[in-house]
Parts: sequence; structure tokens; C-alpha cells
Amino acid sequence: MCGGGGGDYSPPDNSAALAQQREQMEQQQRQFDQQMAVQKTRYDEQKRVANAPPPPAPNPVAEAPAAALEMANASGPTMAKGTGRKKLRADIPGGALGSTLGIPR
Repeated sequence: MCGGGGGDYSPPDNSAALAQQREQMEQQQRQFDQQMAVQKTRYDEQKRVANAPPPPAPNPVAEAPAAALEMANASGPTMAKGTGRKKLRADIPGGALGSTLGIPR
């Protein structure tokens, strides 16, 4: 009752698809290995930083503040008048080499 035709049955040839799938799996494995190497490098760097010894303590001389007069004398001679940034300002008289911004009307 089956009437199957009685011929030989041959399955379709899937060798090309299987080869492509195998190649894709190998490529994925290579990418995975590369990614794992990058992550291991990052992990090792982070671990090295975390386990590094602490920075040296600050200089004990810096813990005591110096008097303001001592600091002023240590900087050298005082600046001459008009040599600071005030000389370059244009919004005050005498600034910007004595000129003001003149806009013609």
C-alpha cells in the first residue's frame, strides 16, 4: 500500500554547508581566544595596580605651614607696578597700554 517507488534514496549532499559551519566555528574560537587574551592582559594590569605598594609619604617639611612673611621674602623682589595682568585689561583706565576700545559711530 505504500507505493514508495522502490528507487534508491540518497540524502542531499551537505558537505559544503558542514565545511562552512566548521570554518565559522574555528573563526569564532580564534576570536574568543583573542578576546580572552585581551581580558587577561587587562586583568593582570588591574591586579598589578591594585597590589602595588602605596605611594611614599609626603615630605615631613611640607606638613608645617610657613609664615606668610617668609614666603613673600623667599619669592624674590616684588613685581614692578603695571607688570601684572592688570596692565593687559581693557575695561579699566590705564589698562591695555592706556588705550580704550573705540567703536566708531
